Amino acid sequence: MSSKWRVFATCLLIAAPGISHAQSPAARDSWLMQNYRFTGPPPPGSVRPTDPVVSELQRIQDAVTSIMRHAKSTEDYETALAAAAQASANAQLIGAVREHLEATAAAKASADAAKTSADEAKSEMPSPTYLIALQDHTVETATRLWSDGRMLHYLTRQGAHVQVRLDLVDIDLSARLNREINLEFRLTK
Repeated sequence: MSSKWRVFATCLLIAAPGISHAQSPAARDSWLMQNYRFTGPPPPGSVRPTDPVVSELQRIQDAVTSIMRHAKSTEDYETALAAAAQASANAQLIGAVREHLEATAAAKASADAAKTSADEAKSEMPSPTYLIALQDHTVETATRLWSDGRMLHYLTRQGAHVQVRLDLVDIDLSARLNREINLEFRLTK
């Protein structure tokens, strides 16, 4: 056996005290529980997804850093300097891509917030409330109304669809009541 392999085998034996392949699974589990703290998965939303471009650039950066360290340890300074220059360029590129992604995400978030606030403002605007006078002297309210010739259809504030025969509606009184609140109520008998 060569001296390199002896050193390697000795390092393996020294590096792994207390763990052997002959241990039972329960003993290995016990050792893991004593020596490591398991916390479970991170809470939802705490881990941000990584963009594939940034992941690939980071992988390239790790390879260049490894090349730079190896070249430095073997005293190949020309390769180490070239790797250092490439690592610097990669770091700048990764920073620029991250800034662009963050700016895009911020712009999207502000656009979504603006849309949400516009939707909320629109939903907070009261829809017109029409007054419908019926022949039995009751008055109903509606947010939307239409006629199909024989029936008056309307939606209540709660969103219910109601149908009333047109001959049961006091059209003249309904038109006058709605005119007083600046709403147009036009139905034909």
